Amino acid sequence: MKNDSKKRSLVDKAVDVFDLPGEVISGMPKLTVTGNRRVHIECHKGILEYDHNAIVVNGGSQLVKLRGEELEICSMTADELLIKGFIVSIEFD
Repeated sequence: MKNDSKKRSLVDKAVDVFDLPGEVISGMPKLTVTGNRRVHIECHKGILEYDHNAIVVNGGSQLVKLRGEELEICSMTADELLIKGFIVSIEFD
């Protein structure tokens, strides 16, 4: 567990020093949020939970939890995901 946090710290430092996008180095998901109606997620690892009020996405290093109303997955590829609806919150675990 300690080595994992050391590795994460080194990755974070490399991202800052070399001014690289975090998702390129560490496999973190990249979210593009348009208002409260649309979320585009890149570098996802799958859907863990899905209904019209909550969607939980495996982001590899963290979970992305979207909560709202009338949420729907409009398109999905192996590494990209488009979610539309009335988004109330986005949480990271």
